[in-house]
Amino acid sequence: MSVIARFPKLSAVRPLIHYWPTQWWQWGKLVGALLPLLWLLAGVRHPLAWAVALHLFCDFTAQSSTTASGKARHEWRTLAYHGFIAGGWPGLLVGGLPGLLVGTITHTFVDAADKFGLDDWRGPLFDQLSHVLLILLLYFSAYWPTPW
Repeated sequence: MSVIARFPKLSAVRPLIHYWPTQWWQWGKLVGALLPLLWLLAGVRHPLAWAVALHLFCDFTAQSSTTASGKARHEWRTLAYHGFIAGGWPGLLVGGLPGLLVGTITHTFVDAADKFGLDDWRGPLFDQLSHVLLILLLYFSAYWPTPW
């Protein structure tokens, strides 16, 4: 039994529930659009926070349907282009020009793995966790003091 059937007075919110994100990528689009706005309003200046927000915006919100379908067909040009946009720019933000190169390559290869062959909720989760962990590694490798 649905929530609306149990609580008939909630029928006024039915139009909102109809447009509420239900797919994982719809949640990604929502978070990718809201997180940069939240960082902007909160005055966040940390490059790592902005790199994660930029990654989510580029990976979900700004991604076209043509890019999404090209990635699904494993077209290397599309994967490389998307890797440059969604992995390279955040990499540039946290790691400079080496970060741009490493971010582009790693994002391309993670997306080529096609959610690691998992068709349930774990695939997108592992995909995004690996992207964010690579951004963290780029940040700490660029800003961590080296012994030489």
